[in-house]
Amino acid sequence: MGKERRDADRRSRQCARFARLIRIARLVTGNGRWGPDDLAREIDCSTRTVYRDVEILSAAGIPITFDKGTQAYRVPTGFRLGSLAPATVGVGDAASPAVHDLLVQARRVLREAEGLIASLRVLCDQLEAAKPTRP
Repeated sequence: MGKERRDADRRSRQCARFARLIRIARLVTGNGRWGPDDLAREIDCSTRTVYRDVEILSAAGIPITFDKGTQAYRVPTGFRLGSLAPATVGVGDAASPAVHDLLVQARRVLREAEGLIASLRVLCDQLEAAKPTRP
């Protein structure tokens, strides 16, 4: 039972990290000025975590830059999250620690998602088998 708890905790932390990455991406691509300190306060994390997350988002293909004039992160005008393409990360980028971390995390999340899907299928099968027939 102890291992399941640790796995659940790890999945919970990974989900929180993924949600934080999405939230940063949405804030930076939306209206408003978001500097590292502002993002850290909004998301309730450290400024260093914001720096790491912005690096991961950049490696994933979101063109986030820091504008020294406004002291805020920004993306090019017209950029939309829907325009992301996995092909934007090139083979040469694989040596980047951020890309490597992203790849490791993505593979781990995929493995866990496959396990979750299998568990949900078993649960659905059990629920359907136990479903009482209606008169």
